[in-house]
Amino acid sequence: MALRRFLSFLTAALTICIVLGTVNAQAPTRITFARGATRATARGYLRGVRDEVFFVLRAQANQHMRVEISGRGPTRGVVIFPSGKQDGGPGGVVFDDKIDETGDYRIRVTESSMANAWRGNFTVTVDVVSEGSNAGPTNDNQKLARYAGRYPSDLFRGVPSLKARLRKLLGTRYQFFFDRLQTEMPIENDGGVLIVQGCMAHQCTIEVAILAIDLANDKLHVAIKSADLRNMYKLWSEPGTSVPTALRHAMQQASP
Repeated sequence: MALRRFLSFLTAALTICIVLGTVNAQAPTRITFARGATRATARGYLRGVRDEVFFVLRAQANQHMRVEISGRGPTRGVVIFPSGKQDGGPGGVVFDDKIDETGDYRIRVTESSMANAWRGNFTVTVDVVSEGSNAGPTNDNQKLARYAGRYPSDLFRGVPSLKARLRKLLGTRYQFFFDRLQTEMPIENDGGVLIVQGCMAHQCTIEVAILAIDLANDKLHVAIKSADLRNMYKLWSEPGTSVPTALRHAMQQASP
């Protein structure tokens, strides 16, 4: 009799555990993009450091994906590729790179284990653009012109397709360029050419990066000065146009 009661109790306990596990293992929320859109937003709620929320979206190889997480408290995000490999980091921009697989990508959001526990809402913003695509705000030069007076990080956050174009233009020098934007300068509009520039901290006359966006023909030009380049500028330009005078002025002004 006692054994029967024990077995009944054990069965009930296992049933409760299975039910709770099913509740906690919620299905991922699918993120979808509106027709023609390159940005989508999803929201969730975290209840403590052990809680986790999953999202899923479909993307194609050779697209550029940017994932940003903002919450009521510190967060952490991980992007899980279709093959299972992972990349991520502390909240904010947790992923910003070209992807090399086609399929469903999962995004795992948790609270930061390095901070105090909290409870509240969070937002996931995902940008996905094709390499070399001009989709999105880059087709509207009036919108680009509005970034004059703001900072490079604002521009790249608001117009993620620029990064895809820069990656195609610069190739292996892509990260080299962004490493020289640690100290940002306000964006200038010089005669219809946006000048986006910065430098390495404490090396602003040596390690310099300048992006020029010609609003008249929607072309990108880049100039990088570095000790690795014999303290000289190297230039990159998208095909079909010459280096604008505004970029040469910016290069002269940045030199000691």
